[in-house]
Amino acid sequence: MSIDYGMFWFIKLGIKRTKINTPISLITQNKKRILFVSAADWAFRIHRLSLAKWLIEQGFKVAVICPSGNTVEELKKSGLEVYHMPLTREYISFRGISAASKSIIRAIENFNPDIIHCVSLRCILLCWYATRTKSASPCLVNHVIGMGSIFSEEPRSIKTRIIRGMVDWGLKKAFRKPGATTVFQNYDDLRWWKKRVGLQSNQMLCIPGGIDWHHNNFEDAPHESRILFVGRMLRDKGILELIDAWSQLLKEGIFSELYFCGSIDPGNPNSFSKTEMETLAEKRGFKWLGRRTDIPKQMARASLVVLPTYREGFPRVLLEAGMANRAVIATDVPGCREIVENEKTGLLVKPREVRSLFLGMKRLLNDPSLRERLARGLHQRVKTEFSDSVVNPKWKNLYDNIIRA
Repeated sequence: MSIDYGMFWFIKLGIKRTKINTPISLITQNKKRILFVSAADWAFRIHRLSLAKWLIEQGFKVAVICPSGNTVEELKKSGLEVYHMPLTREYISFRGISAASKSIIRAIENFNPDIIHCVSLRCILLCWYATRTKSASPCLVNHVIGMGSIFSEEPRSIKTRIIRGMVDWGLKKAFRKPGATTVFQNYDDLRWWKKRVGLQSNQMLCIPGGIDWHHNNFEDAPHESRILFVGRMLRDKGILELIDAWSQLLKEGIFSELYFCGSIDPGNPNSFSKTEMETLAEKRGFKWLGRRTDIPKQMARASLVVLPTYREGFPRVLLEAGMANRAVIATDVPGCREIVENEKTGLLVKPREVRSLFLGMKRLLNDPSLRERLARGLHQRVKTEFSDSVVNPKWKNLYDNIIRA
């Protein structure tokens, strides 16, 4: 069962109540305590570890609860307390959801946080279920990093509509929970949920994604004809449209290479399988590198980064492209248009439209000066607006305001 379909059974479990017995400490704790809840240790390392380390430097005590993986030791060495959450993306069951919820309760009792920061819709639902009790519980920050596959397009089957309806019901409960603050990464999502749930201005805000800004110097010169996609191998990332648009370039005699960096996602119903990706690569002639840990180097080798997605929260790949000083083409959808200003910091093309994507790639491949101008614009914008030095203090201000309230 995929994670999105598993959410249906998760919501059904919400009919039961779980009581949290938080011990009352007689010791005054000077350090503010933040507990992150993440669906994957590797995702936390990539997207939140920089914030966590910075918070520790600012005097916070920080912990994370997540499924144990290869990066847990790195998280511990960075000064975080790490708690295990038995959660898998590949399969969701009654027993698994109950176990994950109980692990969150234990982490709350042991760490005694001032704030629980729930990252992703999945973790928002889990935290809502684990803390839905009349007993006192820490304040919740619901961090909506994206709408997920279940909201990326209109449901086509009765089953999907039922699942989406149940998930929608659970999220409304979580967003309306007293003392909860919901943070969105882009204003499209904020406006959508504000209208849907009726959130007040003091219950929500928008904080963009950030990136740990640094300069990477690689000896490899960019390949003038290399096009790069970075992300999971999902259909709603526009992978098939990108392959078709690239094939049109070749048909017109415009030589180029297409590289994909990213893994499959067995827990997502929109994911290609490993066999499907290998077969596509062999038949269509592009290169699939799988999951990579050297994305900055791959960026340095490319001349153009393309993200033809259907919807995003705040795509890190565009921030990475900006840091690498590379031109980008993205679709004009939520998340992407928060970062890319058309004709200034990249090109925005119509989603799900092969010809629009083809024309954009053709234009940039044939115009090195335009690529350079757009790359410079994105580089400067990411550095001044979306680097961690700018974004992290916004999180601290939020935590401070919540704790003082």
